[in-house]
Parts: sequence; structure tokens; C-alpha cells
Amino acid sequence: MKILVVEDDRVIREGLIEYLSEFGYEIIDAKDGKEALEKFNKNEIHLVLLDILLPFLNGIEVLKEIRKKSKLPVLMLTAFNDEEYKISAFSSLADGYIEKPFSLSLLKVRIDSLITKHYGDQDIFKYNDTEVNFKSYSASYKGKVIDINAKELEILKYLLKNKKQALTRSQIIDNVWKETEEIPFDRVIDVYIKELRKKLHLDCIVTIRNVGYKLELE
Repeated sequence: MKILVVEDDRVIREGLIEYLSEFGYEIIDAKDGKEALEKFNKNEIHLVLLDILLPFLNGIEVLKEIRKKSKLPVLMLTAFNDEEYKISAFSSLADGYIEKPFSLSLLKVRIDSLITKHYGDQDIFKYNDTEVNFKSYSASYKGKVIDINAKELEILKYLLKNKKQALTRSQIIDNVWKETEEIPFDRVIDVYIKELRKKLHLDCIVTIRNVGYKLELE
């Protein structure tokens, strides 16, 4: 699980990185709002720890931009007792807030709770006669092993994490392809989606005309 830690105070930021890394979380950090959005758009992030008072863009502005693309859990870090900030955070769809100074053990409990709530067991995906194991990068249909490549499964996993949300081809590319990889033309996504539907019989991947795709699970 990748956590984006956005905090302008270097001491607090480094403390959070050191502490959370001990529990196996991969930490990506940012010291201001602008850098936070850049790193959010370039990485597959699973949870955001977001300070409110930040240079360039404050935490509320960053949260609003994140919500245009994702419903991933966001926990606000604030030194304020001001109800107005809390109302602003929740009206922008934050998943909670924790006031400074805070206990690191309490913070971890909150993080673990949000990750369990939002992701649960994401290693296995089942749909009708199809079963996908994201951990072993394997798939089967009616018990028969299906030959499928890693990028197809990574696209499926991204759709699953954002189920019922329409995703553009560019969003899929930005979140599935790494910086070190050659970035494909956006229409290549159509080929991957076609293969997913064909190989795994995933009629739950719906085309949104003039937009992209979404995963519809009843």
C-alpha cells in the first residue's frame, strides 16, 4: 500500500515517513500542495495524509483536486480547532481528520481502519465464473487458467479500486504506467479493455461514450 504524506513541516514529515515505513507501507512525500498533486498524478496512491496549511495550494484545495479523480481515503492533519476548517474538509469529502499533536499509534489505527474499509481483501477478484489473483498475477475462467499479461490485470485492478467511477483513458495510463515505462497512446487502452472482456468475460467493464470506462458491479 502506498501512502502519500503531505506535510510542510520537515520534522513531522520525516517522522511520519520513518514510523509508517516500519509497518511495510510505501511512503511518497510532498512538502507543498503543488508537489502533492504532481506526485498523486504520477503514482498509484492508496491513502493520503494531508495537512491543511500548505504552501502554494492548501490542503482543502488539494483535496478538491484529488476528488475530481479518485475516492481513495484522505485523512486530514490539522493543528486547528476551527470548526470552519473541519466543515470545509468534510464538504470536500475527506474521510476524517486528526488534530496535532497526535499519537503515532493512534494515527496508524486510523490509517489501518481506512485501508480495511476502502480496500478490504483486494488480492482476489471474483465475477461470475472468473477469478483473478492480483498477488500472483494469474486468472482463470470456469477453472481454466487464462493467459493474461500484467498490464491487463493492473488496468483491471485500477478499475476495481475506482468502481462505478468513469475513468478516462488518460487517467488509466497515468495510474497504471510508471514513469520509467514507455507511455502508450490513449487508444491502446481500448485494446487492453477488449482483451479483458474477451479473455475473462468481464461484461461489467462498461464503455462510457466520449469519456472512457468504468467497472459496474451489482
